[in-house]
Amino acid sequence: MGGRLIFKVFDEDVTKDELIGSIHIEIKDIIGDKNGKFDWKNIYGAPMGVSGKNSDLMNANPEVASFWKGRILMQCIAEETEKPLLLVQQL
Repeated sequence: MGGRLIFKVFDEDVTKDELIGSIHIEIKDIIGDKNGKFDWKNIYGAPMGVSGKNSDLMNANPEVASFWKGRILMQCIAEETEKPLLLVQQL
């Protein structure tokens, strides 16, 4: 178990969904007193109008991204469980 989560943000289109950037969230920011609170999270990615291996890496990893793409208001809730699940689901 790591100490961070990375959320990938996609632009949904009729022809093809595009990865536009990603959000980095520290686990410590969603447990304790901050659990269930709303917070603005920044989306980072590659500059607009470029493509290639490096821009794909920037869109997938906010730590190497060089361009701010916007922000989103999020609410993260941490719940204790006896049998944790690892899953990916559409939001």
